[in-house]
Amino acid sequence: MDAEQRFIEGLLELQYGLDAVDDLKKIAPQVSWASDWPEDKRSFWNAEAFLWSRKIPKEKREMITKELSFLSHGKNLDLGSGAYSYIPSTCFDISPKMLQFNDNCKEKITGDLEKGLPFSNASFDSVTAVFVINYVQNYSSLCREIRRVLKKEGTFVMILSANPVNDWQRQKEVVSLPFLKWVKLLEETGFKVDHYLKEELHFFKCRIS
Repeated sequence: MDAEQRFIEGLLELQYGLDAVDDLKKIAPQVSWASDWPEDKRSFWNAEAFLWSRKIPKEKREMITKELSFLSHGKNLDLGSGAYSYIPSTCFDISPKMLQFNDNCKEKITGDLEKGLPFSNASFDSVTAVFVINYVQNYSSLCREIRRVLKKEGTFVMILSANPVNDWQRQKEVVSLPFLKWVKLLEETGFKVDHYLKEELHFFKCRIS
């Protein structure tokens, strides 16, 4: 059994609550896409790609897809898309492995949300950020970048869980704000915000004000 296969099997053990972290750390340097796991951000999310389909229940995914369906006829940018985008999108993620498994991408672009977005002004009809912005340290700058790449009549939809993220992924979480503070931040960025709670998820539907 090669190192990559042993690493993936260790990830499955971790998923089911077994203590596999020490063994995975020993194997990770032998796996090109997982070196420095779990400390390195890209390596961490590359590894998560193999388990992504098990993270969010099918029923919740179907509900999110329905909520975002009104954007499906335009050009959408999905930020931190992971291995699953809810509508056809230009997908932007730090993890090449995540993008490899994402079948709803019209275009796959690897990049870091902590830096400026590599897109021209007013180049998208919509932008989505599903379960991602709480992992971004420079979230204020990202919100400004989102506004910049949106067309004048464009829409930004951000979705966050109303409950804390799981213990394993929480190690990469860098911000956790009450929903009213998110609304204030988005408004200060220049958005008109429609916020609502549905099935323990916060939806922020934003238009340029």
